[in-house]
Amino acid sequence: MKAPTEEVRAEKLKETHAVIQHLEEVFFKCSNGKAFFGGDSVGYVDLALGCFLPWFGALRKLFGVEIIDAAKNPHLTAWAERFRKTEVVKVVLPEPDKAVECHKKLQVKWATAAAAAAK
Repeated sequence: MKAPTEEVRAEKLKETHAVIQHLEEVFFKCSNGKAFFGGDSVGYVDLALGCFLPWFGALRKLFGVEIIDAAKNPHLTAWAERFRKTEVVKVVLPEPDKAVECHKKLQVKWATAAAAAAK
């Protein structure tokens, strides 16, 4: 979100996809074919990664990038769908549009800070 150029954004996206691919492999191994990282129910790792899902959706809306790609990360894609459908997550996890709104506010803050630093 803070990448100053398309080239920098592309490099950051490449790095992110490498990490996501690693998470895909870890999920496959750790879940033992179950729904979540730790088994049949949402656990700590699910919560830690799940908190990023609105931001992943915001990146899709803002920049047209897919962080968890269904073709490359089928296990994480299925996990994300299951995670979003859990009752607690439905109540507390914001929709990507809320993250987009937050991003717009952050852009103003970053621009103001950059202008102040330039003085």
